Amino acid sequence: MVNRHKKINLSKKLLVSSAIVGIIGGTAVTLFPTQTGYIQTVQAKKKKPHYSSIINISRFSEDNDCLLKYDVTTKTLHIKEGANSNTLGKTPIYRAVYDAKKHISKRNMFKPTDIEHISIDSRIKLPGYSSLLFGRLYKLQDISGLDKVDTGDAINFEKLFYKDKSLQNLDLSSWDTSSLEFTGASEMFSGAKSLTQINLTNWDNDSYDSIFSGLDTTKVKIIGFDFDED
Repeated sequence: MVNRHKKINLSKKLLVSSAIVGIIGGTAVTLFPTQTGYIQTVQAKKKKPHYSSIINISRFSEDNDCLLKYDVTTKTLHIKEGANSNTLGKTPIYRAVYDAKKHISKRNMFKPTDIEHISIDSRIKLPGYSSLLFGRLYKLQDISGLDKVDTGDAINFEKLFYKDKSLQNLDLSSWDTSSLEFTGASEMFSGAKSLTQINLTNWDNDSYDSIFSGLDTTKVKIIGFDFDED
């Protein structure tokens, strides 16, 4: 026959063991101490996942001096001048995102299709060759701050917004195109099938070849740009 005192000690050991297991498992455990009238609940702290809502991809754009930071919560890529210069790198943004995936943690992983908005937050300068710079961002809906973009040295905008299938409106009326080559804007909007309006006021109508190739201009209101139909 088991002694009553031994039974009590065995129950205490089982209770403590269960409490320890419960705490390790991340659950709340109620302990019953030997003092009468005391009941204590211990809430185990769960480890929070370590990830950042802001992901910096600046260093993955070649010759880039700007800051490129993606906000996970708003799905917005913010672009602004760096500490020493405001020149944006020539690496297309979609490519910079893919290159970043090789180096950032899996918890911070994101794809080009996660970018729904681009916000240009300060004065920036486009590189001479800006081909595909904002292209292949299939879920991109809008770009704010385009009036802050210095394009004076840009000679090539080929496929600049290529296959931005969700992009709806572009106001490029403030852009300086004096350095742009004759074929430098070829297929600039090709595949951007959701575009409803493009403002090209102040652009030289006779200077660009194939700028609207790949775009159904019958579905887009083009402001400030006259061209002859064949």
